[in-house]
Amino acid sequence: MNEFELIERIFSQMQAAPSSSSTVDKVNVDKVNVDKGGVEKGIGDDAAVMGLPAGARLVSCIDTLVQGRHFSADWEQVNKLAFAIGYKAVAVNVSDIAAMGATPHSILLALALPERLANEQWLTEFAKGLFHACQLFGVTLIGGDTTRSDSLILSVSAQGLLAASTPAVYRSGAQVGDKIYVSGTLGDAAYALQHPDNAQGVELAHRLHMPTPRIALGAALAKLGATSMIDISDGLYQDLGHICGQSKVGMRIHLEQLPTSKALASSELTERLLCQLAGGDDYELAFTLPAHIEPPIDNKSNTPVTCIGEVIAVNDTNAAKNVQPEIFYQGQPVTPAHPAPFSTWPNLTGYQHFAG
Repeated sequence: MNEFELIERIFSQMQAAPSSSSTVDKVNVDKVNVDKGGVEKGIGDDAAVMGLPAGARLVSCIDTLVQGRHFSADWEQVNKLAFAIGYKAVAVNVSDIAAMGATPHSILLALALPERLANEQWLTEFAKGLFHACQLFGVTLIGGDTTRSDSLILSVSAQGLLAASTPAVYRSGAQVGDKIYVSGTLGDAAYALQHPDNAQGVELAHRLHMPTPRIALGAALAKLGATSMIDISDGLYQDLGHICGQSKVGMRIHLEQLPTSKALASSELTERLLCQLAGGDDYELAFTLPAHIEPPIDNKSNTPVTCIGEVIAVNDTNAAKNVQPEIFYQGQPVTPAHPAPFSTWPNLTGYQHFAG
């Protein structure tokens, strides 16, 4: 059996396996999110063919994970994390769909595979992780491509659906006076990445390797009237800066209000804050709501939602594209001249895809 036949057999077996119940809360989403449309033709042809519900709009994204940049270059770690790599390749794309207020529908996978990973053990674990995520988040693998590479590279393209009556939530709609919120807790994944061997890092490793996209929350926010939204992948400070730039507004963030997990709360203050502001890999939602609208309560997943600041005006709208959030700690602005609680002004640029 050659490698192509091996991949086809493993993925066909996984695709045919009975689906477990999805964790997506279908009670609180539009009919388009329940009647998701059928896949007329999936894996096995030159292209996939999908039937879409009447009035639905297609939401698409793509994300690429590269060995040595988005996960470890160490082959022992790549072997150990086969399941998590497959899972995360799906989850990070589903998170982008959720950030638009849409419901995930399907994915395409492009897999550049090193020879040393083209074996039944690694491919089976990888496929288990990928299809586990597909089942959890209600998506179908409808096609893809494989090729040889010296390192492992995965590109996943995801499609989601929006009902005709549901507005997409963009980064460009934040208004002065809106409140800024985030879901879940921040900084856990970054801490686990930096401290893989200490007790806290081990406890938080699942947040790095197995993030949870906030699908039901994103869909609820779209219907509720969220003015802007983004998933936190590259770091809270950098990602909120994207909303500032596209909405032409400023933001004021209060560091003491950043939601913190119990495990991370015991770490040193400035290290924790750096993980929360610039660490990335949280895959939580950051969003803005008019001050008179309360965020939804998700009783099923018990995902907390925390107000961390407010949207403010900028003095020069011509320079608004380069505006970054203002940071406050205990009521005082954090600036290069007065960086407390940091000893010096920290690097808050977040994850840089082209650095190094």
